[in-house]
Parts: sequence; C-alpha cells; structure tokens
Amino acid sequence: MSATNTASTAASGGAIAGSRRRSPARLIWLILLGLGLAAGLGAWGYQLSQGLAVTNMRNPTMWGLYITLFMYFVGLSAGGLIVASAGRLFGGVRLKPIVRLAVLEATVAVIMAALMLLPDLGRPDRVWHLFRYPHFTSPLIWDITIVTIYLVISLVYVWVYTRADNARRGSRLAFGTGSSPADDARDERMKWVLAAVGLPAAILLHSITAWIFGLQIARGFWYTALMAPLFITSALVSGTGLMILLALVVRRVGRISFRDDLIAYLAKLLAVFVAVEAFLVLCEMLTAAYAGAAFEADPISRLLTGHFSPLFWFEIVIGLLVPFALLIVPRWRLRMAWVAVASVLAVIGIFAHRLNIVLNGLTYATVPYPPGVSIGTAQPLGTDSFAQHLFYYPSWVEWLVALGILCLGALIFTAASILLPLREKTHEEVQTTPSEA
Repeated sequence: MSATNTASTAASGGAIAGSRRRSPARLIWLILLGLGLAAGLGAWGYQLSQGLAVTNMRNPTMWGLYITLFMYFVGLSAGGLIVASAGRLFGGVRLKPIVRLAVLEATVAVIMAALMLLPDLGRPDRVWHLFRYPHFTSPLIWDITIVTIYLVISLVYVWVYTRADNARRGSRLAFGTGSSPADDARDERMKWVLAAVGLPAAILLHSITAWIFGLQIARGFWYTALMAPLFITSALVSGTGLMILLALVVRRVGRISFRDDLIAYLAKLLAVFVAVEAFLVLCEMLTAAYAGAAFEADPISRLLTGHFSPLFWFEIVIGLLVPFALLIVPRWRLRMAWVAVASVLAVIGIFAHRLNIVLNGLTYATVPYPPGVSIGTAQPLGTDSFAQHLFYYPSWVEWLVALGILCLGALIFTAASILLPLREKTHEEVQTTPSEA
C-alpha cells in the first residue's frame, strides 16, 4: 500500500472514529431541534385555532416577526449564493472548498424564508389563490415568483455540485447518472450556467423583497431608492458572516477541510461589505434628516433618540462598528476566534437592521391625525379602539412559531450535511476513487 493510500485510510479511520465520538452530541442536537420543532408546530396550531389575534400584530402594525424573519432568511440565502456564484464567475478559486456548503446554506435559508410566510397568513389554506389569481402589478407576486424560481435554482445547484460524488458512491441521489469524464464535463458546464443565472437571481430576489417596502409611497421611511442597495449589502454582510460560522462548524465536525487563510479572505470580504452597509445607512439617515421634513425626519428621530434608538445604536455599534474594527486588522483576521465573534455580531446586527425597517416603518399610522386608525381588536369598556401609533412586540406564539421554523431549517441542514458530500475532491482523489455507479 502506498504512503498516500495509507494516509488516506488513516484519515478516513480517524474521521469515522471522530464521528462515533460525536454521536451522543449529535443525538442531543437532534433531540433539541425536534423539541423546538414540536413547540413551533404546537404554537402554530394554537394560532390557527384562535386566529392572528394571538399575535401582537395589529393595525397599523400588520407585519411583525414573521415578515422580519422572511426578509432576514432571504438575505442569508441571497448572500450565500452570491458568494458561491461570484466565486465561479470571477475566478475565486480559493472559495472552492466551501462552494457546496454555500449553495446548501442558500437552499435551506430560502426554504425557511418561504415557510415563514405561512404563519403570517390568517388563512394559509388559501395560499394557492396567489398562484390561481395572481396580480402581476403587485411586488408581492414578484417576490413569490422569484422565491419559487430561486428555490428551484438552489436545489438544482446543490444536486449538480454533489451529483458526481453521489454517482461514484452509488447513491440514489445521483438519480441514475454516471461518473464518466463526459458526465463531469457536463457538470462543469452546468455549474457555469447556474452561476450565470444564480447571481442575478440572488440579486433580483433581494431587490424585489426591498421593493415591497421601497415602493410604498405613503411611508416616508421606506419610500427610498436606497432600499434595494441596502437590502443587497446587508444580505452580503449576513450571508458572508453566516458562511464563515457554518464553515468553521462543519470543518470542526470533519465534513469539509480548508486552510485558515480561506476564512481570513472571507473576513476581508466581510469587512468590505460591512463598510459599504455602514456608508449606505449613513446616506439614508443624512438625506432624510437634513431636509427636516416631518414625513421622513420623524422616523429618523425615532431611530436616533426615540423609542427605537436602543435597537438602532445596537445595530450601528455592535453590528457594524465592532465587527469592522475586529476585521480590519490583518493579524486579527488570522485569529479564527476573533473572526467568529465579528461574524456573530454582524449577523445579529443585520437582524436588528431588519427589525428597525419593519417596526419603525409601521409603528405610526400613515394618517397622523386623531383619532388615528382602528387597532383592529375590541378594547375594554372606556378605552379607545383607535390609535395614531402602536408599539409592537412579538408575542410568545410568534417566538415559538419562529423557533419551530428555525429548528426545522437546522434539521434539514444537519441531515443534508450528513448525507451529501460537501468536501470538494481533488483531481487525484477523483482518479483514484473506484466508480460505484
């Protein structure tokens, strides 16, 4: 036996032994995810039986945690696929070890985004009406259409990247395809096509989501041409941050392998994305506040010094400035712990940004005159059922439903990361691996 084969066998044996040592931890992880999913399903069942009144969404705050997380997961998905597609199209060969992980993350994230729409509907059994009676002048239909197309592209993306390895090991996931050089050459052509289609689709996905907000002329905080660029840059921040964290975790459990300089490269990209995001936020705030028109200045004042100021300054300081400071120093980018901390803060900061967009845009009625608008629920005797503003906080039902969808996404990702070959084989490994197809 050659030294190369001996080393490979030893590495495989070590990986198997490591997998066995991790079995109890994996079992605990799966049990926790199952419990979270069960709690979410129970909360959604309660919401379906009692109606949306069990949430804290009211008029004028008709969107809340569900739509916030829908936007957030769309951003995570778009960010992951943008990184993967750009690496293929623009020669980012150093990203190759994590491309399969990136497309898997993008696929799971868009599934979670689509699922997050269901509990936001009072009658999810009528969701088919969106496809039976579409109104194509509505940005909501644009979004549903691009989400569906994007999900199909992501699923095909994952299959194409893992097909050859599945064929070589005789997996049914290869769907009867072979592992000949002609098959591999076809896969390479398909990867280029998917990248060429996937990159604009990812940009369009988040742009359309942004236009749902940015085209609402009655809401000054949303009605801005910067909404789509802000959504795309924030998607790059959160998607890249999540990719760094997932790559470190999946490498630790032995499913992929790469050198630390890949994470340092991603950290450099993340620093650039954070800087662009901060610049766009500054442009938005300055433009709206400088003129002093109440239509736009009032929402900005609520962010700077008002009710939403703690969340806004958390976004700016913890979600943008601190990660940028950690990532801008070259030697700190080589410290995986610091990069992980910066990535976590950036991912959380973008979630705060999403909350600021939804909550600050909906808290105050579009007609700021008494008596305001109907809250939409019966009030105790002697109290007013109208309001000019209504501060929203997610109810326990909303948090549990969101937890259930998050746990379902984590279960899908965990199962896929176990069943699918995520590690890119070198040319030599492909040549020496016996064909099982």
